[in-house]
Amino acid sequence: MKYHFEKVLAAPDESFRAVIEDGPVIDCVFHVHPEIELTWVESSFGCRFIGESIEPFFENDLVLIGGMVPHHFFNRADDGSGPQWSRLRVMKFRREFCGTGFLELPETAGIRALLDETPAGLAFPPETATRAAELIRRLFTQKGLARLLTFLELLELLAASPRRKLNPGPAVAEGQEPDARLNRILGYIHRRLESGHEVTLGEAAATACLTAPAFSSYFRRATRKRFIDYVTEFKLNRAALLLVRSDRAVVDIALASGFGNLSNFNRRFLASKGMTPREYRRRFRIPAL
Repeated sequence: MKYHFEKVLAAPDESFRAVIEDGPVIDCVFHVHPEIELTWVESSFGCRFIGESIEPFFENDLVLIGGMVPHHFFNRADDGSGPQWSRLRVMKFRREFCGTGFLELPETAGIRALLDETPAGLAFPPETATRAAELIRRLFTQKGLARLLTFLELLELLAASPRRKLNPGPAVAEGQEPDARLNRILGYIHRRLESGHEVTLGEAAATACLTAPAFSSYFRRATRKRFIDYVTEFKLNRAALLLVRSDRAVVDIALASGFGNLSNFNRRFLASKGMTPREYRRRFRIPAL
């Protein structure tokens, strides 16, 4: 399927691009680009979509995304706390950023193996993210060879770190035209769910100007998920955010997330996360500000 294609432009005197993306919320669409992307969340929380993977993200989240893997970070304006609350440091680079033969050197075997895994999408533990943060910040104060060496040090750190594959499915073929319809549909679904409203297959189909059967087929090809499974995952991940960011009762969170009763919520949450909502809260609790 077709996703918005982002053209990444590095400065003429740089071999990779490093930018700070900040604002009251993360403002992007489901998109792809040929460059590998390393994203560190300095401030913000919400849901991230990397191929078929839908998960909550928090401060200090660190992911490495392969070239042409569809991805999108999403959060709500109601969760923000200022004009620069959402702050990401993003590095984008081609596999051959150091030349075509660089990764064939014996000294770069670890980095080569790391980059070979990026089509699956990689998430790193908080301990790695904390160590990586110092190097990432340093990139934004350096130039020339010092900047490049710091980036290589960062990749070497990630290569030696444990990581979890997100299994996003096959990457998108390069050169496809953007699919404005898909981004319109996903935006509609997200806005409806975040405002506390249900979204039906018929409503989503109407937004896409398709019949319900045609929309079901289209949506599954585009996202590799059934519409109902996508909506359920989104609601579960919104609930996961509320569990760790608030003191609200589990039953209140279940109802606010669109589940009709607590037992159904508990069953679906356990199947998705491998633990109950209360266990998830105990493990990942972030004190409310």
